[in-house]
Amino acid sequence: MTKTALILAGHGSHISAETAGVIWRAVDAIRVRGAADEVTAAFWKESPSFHAVFASLTATDITVIPLFTARGYFTKTVIPAEMGLHGALTKRDGRLIRYAKPLSAHPTLGTIVRERALSGIRRANVPPDQIAIAVIGHSPRRDPASRRATEDQAAALRALSIAAEVVAVFLDDAPSIPDVYTLTASPTLIAVPFFLAEGSHAALDVPARLGLERGQREGLINGRRLIYTDPVGTGESLVEIILDLAVAGGAALKTPSSAGFWCGFPQAGGNALIKAVEAAGVLPLGDLILSSTEGVFAKDGQNNALAEIITTPDALRTRLRQPQSRFRPLPTAADLPRGWHVPLSSLADLPAVVETIYPGVVADWAAGRDGTFRAGSFGAAIARQTGMFRGLAEMSHARQGEIVASVCGRCVRRPTWFNGELGAIPCAEPCNVWLSEANAVLSTTQEAL
Repeated sequence: MTKTALILAGHGSHISAETAGVIWRAVDAIRVRGAADEVTAAFWKESPSFHAVFASLTATDITVIPLFTARGYFTKTVIPAEMGLHGALTKRDGRLIRYAKPLSAHPTLGTIVRERALSGIRRANVPPDQIAIAVIGHSPRRDPASRRATEDQAAALRALSIAAEVVAVFLDDAPSIPDVYTLTASPTLIAVPFFLAEGSHAALDVPARLGLERGQREGLINGRRLIYTDPVGTGESLVEIILDLAVAGGAALKTPSSAGFWCGFPQAGGNALIKAVEAAGVLPLGDLILSSTEGVFAKDGQNNALAEIITTPDALRTRLRQPQSRFRPLPTAADLPRGWHVPLSSLADLPAVVETIYPGVVADWAAGRDGTFRAGSFGAAIARQTGMFRGLAEMSHARQGEIVASVCGRCVRRPTWFNGELGAIPCAEPCNVWLSEANAVLSTTQEAL
């Protein structure tokens, strides 16, 4: 029987855990349903990356669902370039890769926008002729499709006649978010962020430009009552939308079943890891200790009598990505929090636990051990770039080395792509954290000239 996989592709963030968190929670929910043999996420700014995620999968029938609120730059350019996709169907390396439509293609997204607006109206408790609604989108200037998606949502609300005024404003385009106060005149303003998650844009950037304090959802701004709603990706309907898009893209979902928390994970390298731990009894991996009898815990944490017992992927991911409210955007950073322990009901769950902590590492660790690991290169990674990282093509090898020392030196992976050394956990290419640091260094250097 053909093995199937679903990849939920999102943006991710270096600032907010929630940008990817909403996607990981959807992944967890789909895994528990048993909808596919393997289910995972992939990101632009986090791990696993769009490009590297396939190495963690053993499935030959894979469906990629882009979790973006518009068919714009990322869905039409970045994801296809990074994943090597050629339209709705791509055949490569014995695999059939389906590329589904983004969230904006599903009619339920408009229903959610309408419900967000109506929830704000109910909260306001004033007549419609005293209300203005602003749908707030991202709209990067490089692709007008993102703008059109936001404008279409505003037009749909306008047709409902539920408010005196409905406008679309944008984070990165005109009219800008602060323009809402001159574009509308109604005493009550309902602001609906057309963003998937309560990430850095929806939680920080948009409220700040509206004039709200951090964490504030309502206020008197410019003499107007402002009510700020939840973004559109929060709520139980997201999982149903994702599965609908997968089916529309041609995926054959499995009959719903009640799978365990640690089922449905990427399987590449999993059996090799289990055998290695069985043979060794205790196996160090990065900042982890893997024990055939004790489970998984951080180094130096085995004898901690106060260790927190963690039993689900979401609890584990939250504990390690957001220790003391400090976001760790790079899961393989060598600063893994201590004081926790994941007991195993079966050694078969071990690869899933490690995959939750270090996405993509199990496959690369196993490939490094059996000699099948294939590193990419700096040049190949840059050649795929279509945006702000293109300028890095001129970066010297010496300068790359400086950034390898500062960024890769803080990671449990080894930069195989740079120096050819495998180490215990090899790395196939520079990650987005590395590229972002390199871009910042290059910009600073150019400004100094």
